Amino acid sequence: MLIDSHAHIYDEEFFAEGGAQSIIESMSRDGLEYIVCVGCDVPTSEACVKLAVENAGIYATVGIHPYDASTATPENLAVLRDLALNNKKVVAIGEFGLDFHRPGSDRDGQMKAMRAQYELARELCLPQVYHLRDGYGEFAEFAKTREFPQGGVIHCFSSSAEIAEFCVGKGFYVSFSGTVTYDNAVNLKRAALAVPLDRLLIETDSPYLTPEPRRGHKNYPKNVAFVCDTLAQIKGVSRERMEQMTNENAKRVFNIE
Repeated sequence: MLIDSHAHIYDEEFFAEGGAQSIIESMSRDGLEYIVCVGCDVPTSEACVKLAVENAGIYATVGIHPYDASTATPENLAVLRDLALNNKKVVAIGEFGLDFHRPGSDRDGQMKAMRAQYELARELCLPQVYHLRDGYGEFAEFAKTREFPQGGVIHCFSSSAEIAEFCVGKGFYVSFSGTVTYDNAVNLKRAALAVPLDRLLIETDSPYLTPEPRRGHKNYPKNVAFVCDTLAQIKGVSRERMEQMTNENAKRVFNIE
């Protein structure tokens, strides 16, 4: 049984086929033990918490994505704080971070939102889930002078082996999505090779980033199996060993029993 450490099962992409509940009801036959449902703003964080409270196999994170950094107001951060304090199944603050891929990205606003959510996670003694895209250098500068006693996750890792090693050195787990299965993901495979087994996580980021051989179609949490298979090949271990390690890692970082 696998753990999808990062999915958006509340997404409207799933509405036509029964929404999140349809995915949850199929978890056992899909080979899934747990799904970590990740919030991107206040409404989706609230949706994640509701799903987690109502379903044994679901855990939640609460956070504000860098694209929505302008909504990381004191009022909204207070809502996230209350969600985390009042629900034991909230296992992390996130996803938040830096994403400078879009032209005209508000770099200052994203940095401010990242700092605020870092402080919130430290206050609540929770791990952190980082979204980083075209902002790894800036994140490295941010992380150099900070501590992460509860650890955290670099979700959907997309940088170099050197950056992966830096993140591991700062206490993070490095999570790979369907992108690592792509034939042209040479540098990403090198990064995966550099991450110790006890720091690897697998995810789908569903409904996005569908792995081979399902690429071109909507992504589902069950497709985390393809990520597991690819990482097992990269690391030269059995599928069973990779499943065991990534499950143990997810439970450790998110404090899931």
